[in-house]
Formats: sequence, C-alpha cells, structure tokens
Amino acid sequence: MQITIHRGTHQIGGCVTEIYHEGHRLFIDLGETLPGTSQAAPLVIEGLTQGDTSRSALFITHYHEDHIGQILEAQLQIPIYMGKTALAIYKCGKGHLARLLQPNGVNKFEQILKRMADVKTFVGGAMLSWGPFRITPLMVDHSAFDAYMFVIEAGGTRLLYTGDFRGHGFRSKALPKLLAVYAKDIDYVISEGTNIYRPVETESESSLQRRFMDEFRQNKYNFVLMASSNLDRAFSLYHAAYQTERIFLCDSYQKRLMEIVASNHGIYSNFYKIRQSIYTPPRNKKGQFYFPDKLQRLMQAKGFCMLIRDNRHFWKAVSQFDGDADQAIYYSLWEGYLDEKSPAYNPNMKEALSNYPNYKSMHTSGHCDIRTLGKMFRQVKPRKGIIPIHTEHPDRFNALFGNIAPVITLQDGETYSCNEQ
Repeated sequence: MQITIHRGTHQIGGCVTEIYHEGHRLFIDLGETLPGTSQAAPLVIEGLTQGDTSRSALFITHYHEDHIGQILEAQLQIPIYMGKTALAIYKCGKGHLARLLQPNGVNKFEQILKRMADVKTFVGGAMLSWGPFRITPLMVDHSAFDAYMFVIEAGGTRLLYTGDFRGHGFRSKALPKLLAVYAKDIDYVISEGTNIYRPVETESESSLQRRFMDEFRQNKYNFVLMASSNLDRAFSLYHAAYQTERIFLCDSYQKRLMEIVASNHGIYSNFYKIRQSIYTPPRNKKGQFYFPDKLQRLMQAKGFCMLIRDNRHFWKAVSQFDGDADQAIYYSLWEGYLDEKSPAYNPNMKEALSNYPNYKSMHTSGHCDIRTLGKMFRQVKPRKGIIPIHTEHPDRFNALFGNIAPVITLQDGETYSCNEQ
C-alpha cells in the first residue's frame, strides 16, 4: 500500500489523499482551499482529474467545501461515495444556491447537482469492498452532520483516516466505542490537526447550549448568526428556544436542512426530532422577510430565537427590532471571519456586526483539541505511524505524540510506501 497526500500536509483545507494498492486508487476528499491559501489552484492528479480512471474511486468524508469543493474536477467515470444524510444536505444546499441564480441560466451549482446525481451512499459501520480495499465508515461528530472516519484495509495494512472530528460535540461519546469495535490492529493513522496549537479542552456543545439558554431567558428577541450546515448547532438552539419558552424561527432553507436530519435520524435520537413548530417568516417579491400580524403577535408575546445568515435580507429582518432593549445578537461562527489579519476575513460581515457593538460571540470549534487527539492515538495505538494532515503545523505532532507512535511528516505530493516500515 502507498499513501500520497496530494494537498493538505501543511495547510487546513483543500485536502486530497490517495491510497494506492495493486493498481487501484482510492481517493479521499477533493476539497477547495480556504480563502487566502497559496496552494489554491485545482490539482492535476492521475486517476482522478485525468488519465485512466477505470480503477479509481472517490470517498468524501463530509460536505464542507474544503473537502468536496472541487468535486467538478473529478472525471465523470469515477464512482463517488458519501454518507446518505450528508449527500442529501449537500444537494439541498446546492439546490438552494442554484435556485437563487436561476435567472442567469445554467450555473456551477446546477452542474454540481448533475454530477452528484449518481453518487453512491454508505452508512456508518457497514463495510464496503472496492477493488482490493475494504472500507468501513465510522460516523463522527463534527460541525458538518454525517461526517466520517474511514478504516481502510488492503494487502495486510490497516489504516485509520480520521477526517475532521471532535470530542466535545453532542455525539462525541460514541467515538471511543466505535474505535474499540472497528479500529483494531491499526498500522497507520492519517489524522487531522486543525487545532494542534489549542492546549486547553474546547468548550462542549452542551455547555454552549446551556449558555444560550441563559441568554434566551434574559433576552426576548434573539438572533443567532451561524452556518446553516451546522445542523447540531441548529438543533441545539431549537431545543434551547423551547426549553426557555421562546419560539424558533428560521428561513425555509434552514428548515429543509433540519427536516432532512429529522427524517433520517429522528428515529434514533429525540435530539433530532421536530416536535414543536418551526416558524418560517415569508418573503416578499424582493426576497425580503416580513412578519405577518399573527406571527408578529406571537413573537412579541413569547419572544424568539431566529437563525440568521450574513446577507442583507436577514439584517433587514434584524433591524426591525433595533432599539428594543430586549434585542440580542449572537455571533456563532469562527472568529477568523472577523479578524482583519485572517485570509478568510469577511469585511461585509464585520461591517454588519458593527451596527450591533454589544453582540456576543457564542461558538465552539468543529475540530478536536490536543487532549482529544492524544486520547484517540492512545486508544488506537497505531503500530507503524501517525501521518498529519489538515494542519498548518505538522511538526507539532512529534513533540506531542511521538511517544505514542512514530510521526511521519510528508510533503504535498510525496508518496509514502507502507512497506518501508
């Protein structure tokens, strides 16, 4: 078995990994790089973007753009595999964007939807065989719902590809149990290291939910700026609203995403059941939200939590409550979007929030901290090595985890032969 990380050894996002064995190529993720990243151009990869693809397959860990954003670069003949719910969420998102651009004719999002029409789906714990490979997806907790690790075996070598994961989400307690059952006798771990410089344990989603509940009790009109695809956060706020006797509002797109999760996972967990009404304010012909009299009376009587995104229509809805002492704005996104030194800096969002200088930052990471990484490595005990990916500081792995297993630091495009160990 040979391992090549085509991109992602020294950066967060844009990851593309190839596992090669007996003439077959198993690719994992085909991501878009984060804004401001130097290695941003589409990659030219034999067996994926060009050349003979008859013995290639592409597996996607989750629907975040830095893992699937260059999906149109994959040759049409390559079979693509993705989690069932993740695929539905991804297609819903692209369909929403395609409809917004409908007057402009065929657009990129319609092309993506066409490309994803034949994607094959998998479920956690069910092993797939493809060529010489046996692949077992393991569902993990991440800020994208239905994200996966992969246990991959071929030619007597077993490796664990972590994808993006965390140990402080609502579903994180399941991971050690999954690893105990499925991740035995692992030779290599290819591991994310997004937060490799975060020494303290990250705040849990449960703790964040409790803080939101405290806020909702104190403030009547609550607006939460967040990512629509962060479905665990959306359901957390949904439950926080009803536990504090506030009504829950979002737009119809956000509601569709929540309904996808509820239909697929509500039978397994009450957390993903929609038992109380989700209110969706209608839009006028210009796309602006308005609150009909009946809904407005309910909002004023009960108070509310409304999920918003960074566009003028949502901010216009927020402005209807400006000057009210009961209005509260929460920023529930990565702080890098507001940092002028960050490549991902969003000046429009920063300007919009400047109208609400008393807004509160209420967020926790979608990635694991150092403590969680260490616990995972100590449980799995890779016999031959740890290979960092999705990190800007792979050198930190040796200092932190070199006593658990050898750390193998690669460069983008470098091929590592598992026979070397």
